[in-house]
Amino acid sequence: MRRSVVLVALVAAGCGSEAPATETPAAPRETATVERTDLVDRENLPGTLGFADPGTLASGVSGTLTGLRAPGTVVTRGHSLYAVDGAPAAFLLYGELPTWRDFSPSMTDGEDVRQLERNLRALGYDPGTVDDDWDWETTEAVEDFQRDRELEDDGTLSRGEIVFRAGATRIGEAKGTVGEATAPGRPVAAISSVEREVVVALDARRQHLAKRGATVSVELPTGDVADGRITDVGTVASQADEESDPTVEVTITLRGRRNELDQAPVEVGFAVEAARDALAVPVKALLARQGGGYALELPDGRKLPVETGLYADDLVEVSGAGVREGLKVVTAR
Repeated sequence: MRRSVVLVALVAAGCGSEAPATETPAAPRETATVERTDLVDRENLPGTLGFADPGTLASGVSGTLTGLRAPGTVVTRGHSLYAVDGAPAAFLLYGELPTWRDFSPSMTDGEDVRQLERNLRALGYDPGTVDDDWDWETTEAVEDFQRDRELEDDGTLSRGEIVFRAGATRIGEAKGTVGEATAPGRPVAAISSVEREVVVALDARRQHLAKRGATVSVELPTGDVADGRITDVGTVASQADEESDPTVEVTITLRGRRNELDQAPVEVGFAVEAARDALAVPVKALLARQGGGYALELPDGRKLPVETGLYADDLVEVSGAGVREGLKVVTAR
């Protein structure tokens, strides 16, 4: 009887004991590194993406319009912009001076002669010395140019045969209709350069945001962000209507962009404040301190008090004893 009681007691004691608890390893904590960078706080304003140097291509001759380039077509030096009476017309040449007179061996010297000869040479025709004087070599070069384009090789070029523009030209919306009669000065098509630009109608009271030569960020309709540079700030304010605020036109160039988006809405980020060569961490690394202020938590658990500066692009400028470039800090998930 006594042995049974002892056995029951031992069994009861074994049932009441618990196995030692196993600690769950702590999950790894996310960290970030203090980095040295330039912070720029920007204000986003709406703008319109288009093509630079917009204008209207006007007919230079009378006849029937028989050919128009499709919108979006880019025409380069030596090629025609449209066709009249079944023949190519308005061959594009590059230059700042407009075609203000006909070109012929009897014309007087001028900078426009030099501009023509420069184009002939670029196209592979030899006009002799490129200068303001039209001579027999200029005539031969013009005749070669005409023969290659199935034009009458008479050594003269009228204002309807050539058009000078600063560079390659993009054809926009048609202003004329194939089959209709045309005449000098009648609109044929909208044209522009191939360079991209953004125009912002900036509140005239906030003109201080736009400085010529300053860089801006441009968020495109695709979601991509491109760098732009302010190339012009209007000096004359205008109003869309009596109830709107006066605005000035700010022009921004975008280099290297060749997509076909035209008159598309974009967001332009103008710099409001900047901190150059600042030490910064992600905003989510800041730890609020009891009693006010912020700290950074180190991977070993220590807290490092910091002073905060500029906030920009999910980063914040930090300073304080022990804050250095490359320091690892804990961040919130």
